[in-house]
Amino acid sequence: MASIVQRKNRAGEVTSYQVKWRDGGSRTASWQGETFDDEPSAELFRDAVNDAGQHWPPGWVKGRGFIAQGEQDEDRFRFRVYATKVINDRTGIEEHYRRACMRELETWIFPTFGECDVRSVEHFSSDTIRPWVRKLETTLVRRGGMPDGSPKMKPMSPKTIRNLHGLLSGILKEAVRSEPPLRGRNPCELTRLPRADDDGAEDGEDIEFLTPKEVEGIIACMERRSDQLLATVKYGTGLRWGELTALAPMCVIESGGHRRIRVRRAWKKDGDGGYYIGKPKTKKSRRSVRISTTVDAALVELGVGRLGHDTLFFTGDSGQRLHYSTFHDRWNRAVKKARNQGLLMSEKRPTPHDLRHSHASALISAGHGLTYVQRRLGHESIQTTSDTYGHLLPEADDDAMATIEASLTGQRSQLRRVG
Repeated sequence: MASIVQRKNRAGEVTSYQVKWRDGGSRTASWQGETFDDEPSAELFRDAVNDAGQHWPPGWVKGRGFIAQGEQDEDRFRFRVYATKVINDRTGIEEHYRRACMRELETWIFPTFGECDVRSVEHFSSDTIRPWVRKLETTLVRRGGMPDGSPKMKPMSPKTIRNLHGLLSGILKEAVRSEPPLRGRNPCELTRLPRADDDGAEDGEDIEFLTPKEVEGIIACMERRSDQLLATVKYGTGLRWGELTALAPMCVIESGGHRRIRVRRAWKKDGDGGYYIGKPKTKKSRRSVRISTTVDAALVELGVGRLGHDTLFFTGDSGQRLHYSTFHDRWNRAVKKARNQGLLMSEKRPTPHDLRHSHASALISAGHGLTYVQRRLGHESIQTTSDTYGHLLPEADDDAMATIEASLTGQRSQLRRVG
């Protein structure tokens, strides 16, 4: 049922009344809201929402109220209205992704284009989209925290800008494909976007590659045995955080005479600030990873053969999902201690995710190919693996030069033994 929430200023004075409800009344549906200056108006609107089955009352337009039918027909071409309908009608996506799209629209796109006409070549053109992208390039967003607890502000990453531009482009593409078409073309296709980060990081963050000795040093500086085991398994397998913290004895299998981790589940966001265990992010993320003797011993110590079939190996102090931030704080303390003891180079500032990168680095430095690394890490595309780790293949230049020299001199090129 719709409810009324009083909005107050810092002095505790009521400044407005917000009617809130979940669309359609479903517990998992997205929150809707409308704000009023006085309580009687809010009460009338709340009753109208309840009468409409927890939907927007027919003829009501957010922020404007009831409008005539002619105005309503035109209002559907307003970008805010059109984009919301496109996202809500989109099929084949998970609910948490649908809600994430709406959050990004509200935060980054609607403030600029929300009141524009999706049909207008003046409202949506290279001349309007380019300045929007340039504004994003200079926008500072929170990316982590400082040692004193204050937020760490950095420019928005190229990857994030590309994702936001892709969201806008996808909606305008729907307008082009509409029957009849609402637009002749999609102006986003003409936008020159910022290049991906030079380091090629999967998540747009800087990568710190750790040597095996540095990993060993950080692990030795951890105060909790459970944290040491977590870092050992993460470095030894290259699993993502959501995959790692969803591990249970049921995930450890025998196959071909070897012990493996069967990656078939991971923690996922539910769209309401919570998490649930579901399938990994992509088809190729669902994989089997052979484990070494040390990782096997760590899993035995964690409870393989002793814990219940689906009991999590890694949890918070109360048995709940282990939050990344919780482990990250303890990780940072170990990293600082390792630097002070000379076990880690002073300029390095690794994150727990760098254990995954360092796992890949160790494999490549030992001569394992990118295809093997791709499959082990669960990358959907070999391009991701190449962009992220291709520069770690120093022998590639030697091989290429030998091949070119052989072709220029008429010699038969030598084949390099692999594996």
